[in-house]
Amino acid sequence: MAPSIVHLPNGHNLSVTPVFGGLYFKSVDAHSHHNIFPPGWTITIESEDNDTPATPNTDDAPRYRVHSYKRPSLRGDHLFISSISNPPNERTPSQFPASSPTRQIAMMLWATLYWYFHQSEPDPKITNST
Repeated sequence: MAPSIVHLPNGHNLSVTPVFGGLYFKSVDAHSHHNIFPPGWTITIESEDNDTPATPNTDDAPRYRVHSYKRPSLRGDHLFISSISNPPNERTPSQFPASSPTRQIAMMLWATLYWYFHQSEPDPKITNST
């Protein structure tokens, strides 16, 4: 996956770069006084191969085949925010509008999901082994 720029509907731009174990989102407009995003964050996306467990149900918890994200799937993708890059506290009030950590996380999720749902669509045909 190559680095890309995401143009959000609210006018902000983010760069998305693959990093070890995930994707790094960085605000291109980080020096703006009206930036609603933290300077950057890293997400991890995992995909399940299918709905059937990889091992028989001999124990209570089924085991699924999970691998790193390559492209969107029809189901079974899991998203995790793995790190958030925040500036030191003394710089926060002058560079970012008054916002709660909950609002920042909500905006990170919104931007991440906006990027995810603008990726190329998966093949709509599902095949099985029979």
